[in-house]
Amino acid sequence: MMVVKRFKQMNNSVGRDEFQEHTKRLGRLRHHNLLPIVAYYYRKEEKLLVCDFAERGSLAVNLHSNQSLGNPSLDWPTRLKIVKGVARGLLYLHHDLPSLMAPHGHLKSSNVLLTKAFEPLLTDYGLIPLINQEKTQVHMAAYRSPEYLQHQRITKKTDVWQLGILILEILSGKFPANFSQGSEEDLASWVNLGFHGEWAPNLFDKEMGKTSHCEGHILKLLRIRLSCCEPDVETRLDIIEAVEKIEELRE
Repeated sequence: MMVVKRFKQMNNSVGRDEFQEHTKRLGRLRHHNLLPIVAYYYRKEEKLLVCDFAERGSLAVNLHSNQSLGNPSLDWPTRLKIVKGVARGLLYLHHDLPSLMAPHGHLKSSNVLLTKAFEPLLTDYGLIPLINQEKTQVHMAAYRSPEYLQHQRITKKTDVWQLGILILEILSGKFPANFSQGSEEDLASWVNLGFHGEWAPNLFDKEMGKTSHCEGHILKLLRIRLSCCEPDVETRLDIIEAVEKIEELRE
């Protein structure tokens, strides 16, 4: 079973050779936490990418719709496993796509798919060079980062900011786009105001189940999230630092 994705936001001024060269580059990427692109279709008005089908669907569905679908919720060890896998996949992209300002550029829970064993697979990565920026500022996560909103900048640390927002969604169980007025900054500000360095049950998703022996590591992950979401790009963690800190956590 395969999935075909149509990208309405593709830049029609990107020529066949440029599209083919970049897509083949993405198709050569191989990592345990990336969903590989196995084929593509190019026409000036229509661009398609083909990839494998992920059995459990997206992280967004598993976080926010499991109850309504009658599926069990994600416990803390599973959530930490997902965070670690996402971080490893992101680090690989930064290593193998060094010329891209934001090697992923669109990291969010609906672009993280889960295998049967709850291994995360990143998708929709490396597409910024092919995207029509004017039409995608509302949709692409990179264009909602503080540095873009304030200074029209995208950097490699933009991916780290997206990782921090994703960690926040995994810990809180709240969907960023639906929170308050519908912006991710609202969710981040809500957690910043409610977190005083101690365990605060109202900040964390009750669907995680028992966390009595894990609270220290959950708090450490929340602090890592704060360092990933620093509005000032210069003081924000880089991807290597973020992954090192995440790898220290135990399930």
